[in-house]
Amino acid sequence: MTSSRPLLTSYSAQDGVKLVARVWQRNDAIADVVYLHGIVSHGGWYESSCVNLAERGFQVHFLERRGSGLNIKNRGDVDHWHTWMSDVSVYLQALPSDRPRILLGISWGGILATALVRRHPEMLAGLGLICPGLFSFKAANRLQRVALRAAAALGLNAVKVQVPLQDPALFTNSVEGQRYVAEDPLALRKITVQFAKQNLALLRYAVESPEEIEVPVLLMLASDDPVTDNVRTRAFVARVGHRDRTIIEYAGASHTLEFEDDPSQYFSDLTAWCTRIARPEQRS
Repeated sequence: MTSSRPLLTSYSAQDGVKLVARVWQRNDAIADVVYLHGIVSHGGWYESSCVNLAERGFQVHFLERRGSGLNIKNRGDVDHWHTWMSDVSVYLQALPSDRPRILLGISWGGILATALVRRHPEMLAGLGLICPGLFSFKAANRLQRVALRAAAALGLNAVKVQVPLQDPALFTNSVEGQRYVAEDPLALRKITVQFAKQNLALLRYAVESPEEIEVPVLLMLASDDPVTDNVRTRAFVARVGHRDRTIIEYAGASHTLEFEDDPSQYFSDLTAWCTRIARPEQRS
């Protein structure tokens, strides 16, 4: 049996910072699934899908981004986008080498996951993008980017700015889900100018060469998503270098598939794809 509650564990990043991971352990795991969360969220938002995967044979790891969620030190800050990459790669390298590793990126986590797979395809057997933030209706516009560069030039890197996702309705149409988002004490509401600047650099790297992504890709979209630009995201995945590309879109769903009134089809599809990647000998 798999516990519905994760084991909270910590690991040391390359610079010595202790970071938290939520882990659903299985001694008989067929693969390791590693999740990356969105800019506002944290692993606590997605425990239902984690339990579902763990009950079906996967050891599941949900990494809390530094300065986010359960990592309370230096909230909403980072020194360089390479640090985000390093935090994940250090964790992946410590996982067993005798079973597949699958990386899942939700919303903003899809940016980091895509960048990491581009840089280190040898570490991973598959990439799952769940309503990813690669192309977003809420991304900084040209004027905002100019203002950001000006602020950085003036030495204002430590100044906090609001994350442009303050309305809980952007995440879900569920009243209960919106209440959860609004009242969540661990949600990240502000980031530093430095974070915002490094985020733009990470995004540029993530989207510039989809042809260099050399692992199977799953793209899961919500038809009524007010955050993710589905058209541009589909076009990006169509250019991925690996021929194994799966795209699923959920009619009537919003940005956070986990918060749908009935997410069972999403859970089933995600589990089926992860199982196919973990057990390639069973592919038709």
